Amino acid sequence: MSTLNTCTICQTELQGDYCSSCGQRYLGRRVNTWDVIGGWLSGLLLPERSLLGTFRQLLTNPRYIVNNYWSGFRGYYLSPSQLVVYMLFIFGLHLALVNQEILGITVNVSGVSDSLKAFLSPQLFLFLLMIPMLALSTAAVYYPHKHSFPEHFTAAIYLFALWAILFTLLYDTLYLLLGIELGSLPFWFFGVVFLWSARVFSPEGSAWYRVLLNAVLSILMLALIFAILLGIAYLLDPEGVIEQG
Repeated sequence: MSTLNTCTICQTELQGDYCSSCGQRYLGRRVNTWDVIGGWLSGLLLPERSLLGTFRQLLTNPRYIVNNYWSGFRGYYLSPSQLVVYMLFIFGLHLALVNQEILGITVNVSGVSDSLKAFLSPQLFLFLLMIPMLALSTAAVYYPHKHSFPEHFTAAIYLFALWAILFTLLYDTLYLLLGIELGSLPFWFFGVVFLWSARVFSPEGSAWYRVLLNAVLSILMLALIFAILLGIAYLLDPEGVIEQG
């Protein structure tokens, strides 16, 4: 039996695992690690669902669509992994047609063969690594709210992929049509991602300054995580393996 009585999309009473009106699936439980893995696999095969509806909800009411996925509802909006498929597609077009920067960031890695660099862009690897780092930072800042790490991870995927797509399209449009390069793009990108994360995790009805404060705390936590990682990397290789430009 469903633990909720009505569909979150159309408010129809649920009689089983699928809504009889809009077709949204309901798992009857909260999101877990296996849901994340299964969502990635399905995202590789079925990236064609409601893209515009997902984008609209994530822009206007991110808490709703993220919590909808956390609560076990599937099939109406894009899953986090399906959104990543679109992000990777946009990144691929950008790398092939524009330049080797991703959102204004270039990473040069020494000691890696050209064939491996061609297979996996260092910039792309950095941005994929940023998703679990974002999840760790929000998990630390919002620990009292008792969300599981899979919930933080899926929220991070949703918000990171959304803004990565939009900012990359903006950058490419300005660069190709007007020749304008946005040097401050990383600053604005990460600022918006953390602000939208604060909108998801801050208690409903929080004042705007409280949401902004939570975003700043998450940014500081991410900086602390990276400082720790860089410290470990320095201890392992004092000469420095990665140069960022």
